[in-house]
Amino acid sequence: MNGRTARLLVIGAITGVASGLLGVGGGFVMVPALVYLLKVPQREANGTSLAVIIPVAIVGATILGGGHQIDFQVGIILAIGSVGGAVAGARLTRRLSDMVLRRTFGVLAVIVGVLIIGDALLHAVGVSAHAGSGLRPSGLSLWAMALLVGIVAGVLSGLLGIGGGAVMVPAMTLLMGLSQHVAQGTSLLVIIPTAISGSITHYRMGNIRLPTAAWLAVGGVLGAVAGAALALASSDELLRAVFGTYLAFTGFRMLQAPGTLVAQPTMANR
Repeated sequence: MNGRTARLLVIGAITGVASGLLGVGGGFVMVPALVYLLKVPQREANGTSLAVIIPVAIVGATILGGGHQIDFQVGIILAIGSVGGAVAGARLTRRLSDMVLRRTFGVLAVIVGVLIIGDALLHAVGVSAHAGSGLRPSGLSLWAMALLVGIVAGVLSGLLGIGGGAVMVPAMTLLMGLSQHVAQGTSLLVIIPTAISGSITHYRMGNIRLPTAAWLAVGGVLGAVAGAALALASSDELLRAVFGTYLAFTGFRMLQAPGTLVAQPTMANR
């Protein structure tokens, strides 16, 4: 086993743990690692990340689903919006430079992370429930909210190479009143069709490195098993604090990174 393969397995394993533990696809771990550690062009990193997210999310959703931590009604509505959004987002990568993609990625992570950390701190200082606990829309309002969140998550998934959990999990906890555990399980379920949709588009555009994706997936699946088990054993409050810190830290790292030129070569334009 050469050094690159070993690094891919480690990156995949860390991604899998983050995915299973936090209910995200893991792109916030995988994309920066591919870009900065392995020097993969941003578009290829995004496409490859989405391909790897598919088996990782399947494993995480299966484990959390076995623990009854999935809201299937919300998941179906989110999936309807996210699948179409992922195709649109993947196509948008042709119109945006790597620098714009990277900064968009970073801004999203920081904003969402700070919101979730604030929610966790409110609970820690004595607020009896988190911000969304009193909200539980139903009927048409639930359908409309979940559809909108799904579309936004899907576009960002295809555009940035993430599963969309960074949008769906906080939306489900803060706006729909779901517990952190159920939000994460539902997010992983929705990520599966979203990632498949975006991956197909990225593959047709030449943005997926299949050998790289295969090694990442091996590590990712093993990590997802451990991460999902940890999630089931952790409290909602702990998961929210870890989730928010992880997003904010990753976002700051992406914003500090130097930009690259739109002409950076990818498999699609070689």
